[in-house]
This record gives sequence, C-alpha cells and structure tokens, in this order.
Amino acid sequence: MTNPTVNVVHKTSARAGHNSYPIANGVTLYAGQLIGIAGGYANAWADGAAEVFGGICLGDAQGIAPGGALTGNTSGTPIPQVRIDESGVTLRRLAAIGGTPTQAKVGDLVYAADGNSLTAITLTIGALNHPIGYLSKFRSATDADVTLFTPSEMLAQATA
Repeated sequence: MTNPTVNVVHKTSARAGHNSYPIANGVTLYAGQLIGIAGGYANAWADGAAEVFGGICLGDAQGIAPGGALTGNTSGTPIPQVRIDESGVTLRRLAAIGGTPTQAKVGDLVYAADGNSLTAITLTIGALNHPIGYLSKFRSATDADVTLFTPSEMLAQATA
C-alpha cells in the first residue's frame, strides 16, 4: 500500500439522523416501534440476538401509499422502505419502564425484548443482553425518560 498521490473528495453525509431501510418481507411496522436491522432489512426489535438496534420507526415509508400499513414486500417495485430515526433520541415521560426506575438508576442501561416502546423497555437485564439506551431522567416510577442508542453506540456497547 502507498499513500495517495492525488486528491480524492468523497461525497459524505451525517453519520446519525434519519435513514430508510427496506422492510423485511411480510413484516408490518408501526410509528413509534423499536426497530432492528437484520440482514439489511428493517424488522421489529427482538433483543438484538440477530440484529442491530436501528432506532425508532417514524411511521412513514417510501413505496407505500400515505396512511397505508408499513408492510414489507421484498418482491415489490419499489421495495417498501421505512424511515427510522437513528439519531439517539430521548423518549420522554415513559410511564412503564420495567425494573423499578429510581433516581439512583439514572445512567443505567435499558433493554427491550420486543419492539413495543410503550411496554417492553426495562432496566432488568435478565435474558436480555443487548442494551438499546439508558435511563436519562427520573421524575417518578411512572414518569421517566430513556435516551436511545444510535446503531453505532449499540454496536460499541455490544462488543464492550
């Protein structure tokens, strides 16, 4: 290998933000759902055993009529794609976080066994070993914030 001898200017984009992914065949996704990326396709989050945490579904998609279901069809033309917020947003004022949130647990990792952002998020590791973010604000046991990881933060956490 040698150092370059000419200028190379690459087209670039921000690393985190919104991105779109084709939806896995036959899978239906919903706005606000936690999303995993497996084999290059968006799917409902399922603890990360075979996927990377992508972020949260924005509820719109390419190749799907406005207001329609976000259902994957890998033989469609075009293949339906869903937009995902993978910027590491904070989900505010969650009423149901498992594992008994307290002020002392702010900063602790959170997990989710499935894609339901309203009921699946928990502080209890149990069989779950792929964190999706951390408890970032505590107001009460039924009012707390969770900051989600970006895909790269999730991968860094999984290999740490």
